[in-house]
Amino acid sequence: MPTTTTESRVRTGVLAAVSYVAFFLASLVLPGLLGHNRGASIVTPYSTNSEVAAYLAATSHGGLPIAAFCQAVSGLALLVFAGWSAAYLHRLGREAHAALARSAGTAAAVFLLLSASIQWILSLPGITDNLAVYRAVTDLSFSTGAAVQIATTGLLTAAVSTGARGLPKWLAWFGLGVAALSVLSMLSLLAKGFSPFLPIGRYLGMAWFLGLAVFLPRRAGRYPANR
Repeated sequence: MPTTTTESRVRTGVLAAVSYVAFFLASLVLPGLLGHNRGASIVTPYSTNSEVAAYLAATSHGGLPIAAFCQAVSGLALLVFAGWSAAYLHRLGREAHAALARSAGTAAAVFLLLSASIQWILSLPGITDNLAVYRAVTDLSFSTGAAVQIATTGLLTAAVSTGARGLPKWLAWFGLGVAALSVLSMLSLLAKGFSPFLPIGRYLGMAWFLGLAVFLPRRAGRYPANR
């Protein structure tokens, strides 16, 4: 029974980690595959009004509900992972790590869900008629789903990397590096020059999630079934 319980817990963590990555990537890829983006580059708070207007003229907003839905599911998966990782770290007696994983992971998931909800608003009729309104909503969606979301996800990564047992040392150190780069993405709120930290922190973080999903089942026997 303990082994079965442990394996079930590990499967939950693996599924949550993989779903978080898969659905977020789907939110980026599917609109392009369906022809809604038409190859246009995304706009950011640092884009000029003319760049935003050109983006609106070149794209169709039919894919936004799909992107928002996939991103919302990704946020829910991250929320599940946050709860799972906090419970796991608690069973190991890593109370401080568990608290950080729960708080940072929950915050990251909420920011992602909020960004998805705001992104859905962009698909409503008439929202593109007023450039100023469209910019405000777009910037809000970007800001909630970018720097603060990436930084809080990085803190979740740090909590698991430093508190977990049985993980390969390279994966733990990789997680700490990802956490540092993710926190540095907050600098993008100060200047455009720090924007490269956003994709670096996000996608390296996703690589860490997938690495964790691979090694969790291999270390299942080392996890305590109950505490």
